[in-house]
Amino acid sequence: MRAVLAVAVLAVAGSARADADLHAGLSLRADSGAHSVRGTAGIDMGALDVSVTLDPMVAFDDQFDADLLTTTRLSDGGWGLIVGWRSTAIGILGGHQLQEKLVLGIGAPLPRIGSLPLRTRWAFEAATVVVKHGGGLPTDWISFQEGRDFVDLINFGMFVTIEFGNAGNR
Repeated sequence: MRAVLAVAVLAVAGSARADADLHAGLSLRADSGAHSVRGTAGIDMGALDVSVTLDPMVAFDDQFDADLLTTTRLSDGGWGLIVGWRSTAIGILGGHQLQEKLVLGIGAPLPRIGSLPLRTRWAFEAATVVVKHGGGLPTDWISFQEGRDFVDLINFGMFVTIEFGNAGNR
C-alpha cells in the first residue's frame, strides 16, 4: 500500500501546473485515531491539494499510519473538502493487522504566522474502517449490524498542519 501512495503522489506531481507549490511539515492531531505527531508533504495546485502523511512513531510502537489526502477548495477563503485513504498497520501476536479507512472531512486555513513561508490549516475528519485484514485474523468488512459497530468503525478527529511552502495559506 505504501508503494501505491508513493506512485499516486508522483503521478500527480508529474502532471502539476507550473504554479504548483510543494509543502512539507507536521500534522498535529487532537484525537486518538492516529498518532498525535506525523510528517506530511504534498503539492498544492490551487483548487486541489494532494498530500501524503507518514507516521514516524512506528519505530517506537510497531503501529504505522499512512494517509493519502486530497483537499478540493470550495471557497475563496480556502475552505475545502477532504477525501482520502488511511492505511494502518498494527503489530499483533500473529503479525500485523491492516486497517484500510476512508477519510472524509473539511478543512480551512488558519491566519498566517508573520511573513514566513508557513501555511497552517485546521481540519475535522471522519475515518471509517472499510476493511481489516491480516495478522492471522479473518478479513472483516464494514458492517453496521449493531450499534457498537458504529463506535468501533468510525473515528472522528481534528488536526492542524504546520508546513513550509511557497503557497503560504491558500
